[in-house]
Amino acid sequence: MKPTLVACWLALSTAACSGAADIPETPDLRELLSSYERPTASLDVTSVVDALSSVPQLKEIAAGIQAAAYVMDNVSYASRTSSAKGGERVRLQGSLGLKVLCPGDRSDPKYDESVNGSLSITLAVAENRIRRSMRGHANACIRQGTVRDFPVRIKLDGDVAFDVGGDIGIGQPWSGELLAFLPGELSVGEYVFRSVSGRLHEGRIQYLAQTDRGSLVFELSEQGITIRDASGVWFCAEGESCTKQ
Repeated sequence: MKPTLVACWLALSTAACSGAADIPETPDLRELLSSYERPTASLDVTSVVDALSSVPQLKEIAAGIQAAAYVMDNVSYASRTSSAKGGERVRLQGSLGLKVLCPGDRSDPKYDESVNGSLSITLAVAENRIRRSMRGHANACIRQGTVRDFPVRIKLDGDVAFDVGGDIGIGQPWSGELLAFLPGELSVGEYVFRSVSGRLHEGRIQYLAQTDRGSLVFELSEQGITIRDASGVWFCAEGESCTKQ
């Protein structure tokens, strides 16, 4: 068992069983995903600067979303474990429940739920595949992240929902794509965010912001910040003017 995974409980049936296990209901995040794919706001040279200044804690939000993705290593682990237990010719369906211990300080992790909390998640399994969306709950889950090259304490508390972009075959790893919706509370250092979402796409963190002009998608990179609006992409390097790509 992985040290971070305190429990993995299965309610699975095989195709040969007379009574099939129930497949749990999964969250529908298609509308939110569509908002990331098709932002509605239209910017110009002036309004793009205003848009950038409207999200001053973008790096903190990105660190929080990255911390929430911590659970996905355990999803991949559960997938491999279920494959080993089921065998190649067994068709599985039902649910997988995971309870993941949170580490707290990165340099001195303590996998103790009473100290650093936990994150529980339920996976729906149908025809040997983990369905792409899943829901769970964070119980004061604490991790250490990095913002502007400094360590920062991150705490996730409340309900969570994830979409991984496609079903995961039993025995297969997570693809790296993730849409996270956190209707609870996300604390990153001194900042507290409520009901936020974020997307890990092609290795970069995206954040969907609602403005008085409509929705915008912000993406962090080592070179600067990309802002995607309804008509295209703007690039904003630190200390320089934003330009339309």
